[in-house]
Amino acid sequence: MKKILAVMALSTVIPFSGAAQANDFPNWPVSATCKSGDSSCVPFEVFARGQISGTWNTLPPKARTACVSKTVSVEKSYRLLQSCLTNAMQELLRGQQRNPEGGQVVQLTPMAKTPPPPAPPAAAAPEAPAPTTAPEAAKPQ
Repeated sequence: MKKILAVMALSTVIPFSGAAQANDFPNWPVSATCKSGDSSCVPFEVFARGQISGTWNTLPPKARTACVSKTVSVEKSYRLLQSCLTNAMQELLRGQQRNPEGGQVVQLTPMAKTPPPPAPPAAAAPEAPAPTTAPEAAKPQ
């Protein structure tokens, strides 16, 4: 397990030449982000990088561009990038939940205050069978 983490860490530490564009997956050196000596920094950065790289091509280019720009302006951290992308996708989903007619947000949570479904109509009481009369021949004498 340690060998796998070491290989993953080394693959992210090696700097690549050229600036990464928003459509390309960013290749930032983890060692530059984890200078403080915090032993948990590198595994967290490597984990976040793996999470992002697995979904990078499925994310909207606008979200990728905006989040890479925001993250680079603060610190080249995959954890910050992951947080930004998560927030961007949540905003996108909230926008898709809007009712196109009235612009109201459709609540998808169980806490939404929606009226209870109408009660089913009351079942009619079963009709009593019609009284049967015994035929004359069957009557006791």
